[in-house]
Amino acid sequence: MKKSALFAIVTSMMLLGCSSTEPQQNTVTSIENDALPSQPRLPNIDAPARVLLRGQVVIGHESRTIQPCNSNTTYWLKLPEAVFNAAESIKSKPYQPMYAEVFGYFEPATAGLAEEFASQFVVTEFNIISAENPQRCQQPLHEDRVFGNEPSWSATVSNYAVSLTQAKQAQVFPVTNLEQDVDGSHYQLTKGQLNIQQQVCRDSMSDSVYGWSAQLQLEDKTLIGCRTDSNHVDEQFIGQYTQHLDSSTNITLTLFADHQAENRYSYSDGSSDVVEKGHWQTLNSGLIQVTSVFYQGQKVIAIREFEAQGDTLSTQHESINGATYPLTNGGLTLKKAQ
Repeated sequence: MKKSALFAIVTSMMLLGCSSTEPQQNTVTSIENDALPSQPRLPNIDAPARVLLRGQVVIGHESRTIQPCNSNTTYWLKLPEAVFNAAESIKSKPYQPMYAEVFGYFEPATAGLAEEFASQFVVTEFNIISAENPQRCQQPLHEDRVFGNEPSWSATVSNYAVSLTQAKQAQVFPVTNLEQDVDGSHYQLTKGQLNIQQQVCRDSMSDSVYGWSAQLQLEDKTLIGCRTDSNHVDEQFIGQYTQHLDSSTNITLTLFADHQAENRYSYSDGSSDVVEKGHWQTLNSGLIQVTSVFYQGQKVIAIREFEAQGDTLSTQHESINGATYPLTNGGLTLKKAQ
């Protein structure tokens, strides 16, 4: 199930229950005051596309940060109140390191505690926040899935089929109809249905919360549990892109896996390199947005939006502190290093 970056999280707390033919016996606690306003399903093509960050988070009164997996950088997290409350509910001590998978988009950090980090990540949805084990970056990646316990069950989900495993037995239920709205997804199956709601879902057997609840209704039973979206990351744009601007100047744009971005200007006359640092992300339009927030150590917000064609990135304009200017000499055409 894919959603836009500004997809809302409708917040409720659900205890992960038992398999039962009488679903009304399952314990469900809703927190209506934490509900977020629904967002339109059709994305704004000029807005950032949905980004996934995985890593270690520290969430508290004066700390809302994430260090992505295999990265030395740290981003400030801009959290909806409901997500902050969900994270607080599973902590055993203040500022406890936890593992998280969060969806959202980047923007420059210009005020408050976030300003120390230059870039902040605006969380719109999340897969998991877990206090059980903060060192989960090396675990295998997974597809879209739903799962529960007491008894244990799990299922992988696609637009075509729901593949259920329970008591070491596997069953496949083809999808006959799929409906999606701002609150979730509804899969009609050949022998039942799967309903996924945007609700905070708590696993009663671990110190973990999830971003979606799931109810799998089959002919003879109803299974209640949680859902996580696929945590695979598209790596096609990660790498170095270069261009010789003239006989003495070379520019290198590096897009890192943790969404850091670096523009480096090198000179053949021995002058010191000029470096711009910030973040990158794709837009719903398909453009690659590179935002520099530091220029030679000074704060500045400079944005370039590149069109990707094969192994090249090209742009003709740059926005600096809100004003747009044409780039000289026909703009930039950077080629990806092999």
